Amino acid sequence: EDDDEDEETVEENSELRAMMPFAVVGCEEVVNEDGRPVRVRNYPWGVVEVDNDEHSDFDRLRYVLLNSHIGDLRDRTQNDIYELYRTEKLSGNTVAGAASDNSSAHQPIMAARSHPVVA
Repeated sequence: EDDDEDEETVEENSELRAMMPFAVVGCEEVVNEDGRPVRVRNYPWGVVEVDNDEHSDFDRLRYVLLNSHIGDLRDRTQNDIYELYRTEKLSGNTVAGAASDNSSAHQPIMAARSHPVVA
């Protein structure tokens, strides 16, 4: 059974790589279309629907991050990002005054975020 899951994961990751770069659209506007709410972004040339797979990869990426790869996301957050933050805080390797300077305090975390979750 593990071999099937690994094969499925490999196939899913291959599909994701083939989709790169991703087209992700966000919005703050919801319109009513045929009696159902639709999240849209209006442009001069037309309307982009956030949840329409032909317009945006948002749904696919949300599924990957929050379902099939949630374990990877948790592991990465715990093992890399949080541990880096914790180690720096415990060792005192922060810039003087970093407690009051949020930009300095978050630099290691921002650097850790530059690595992709999906390999």
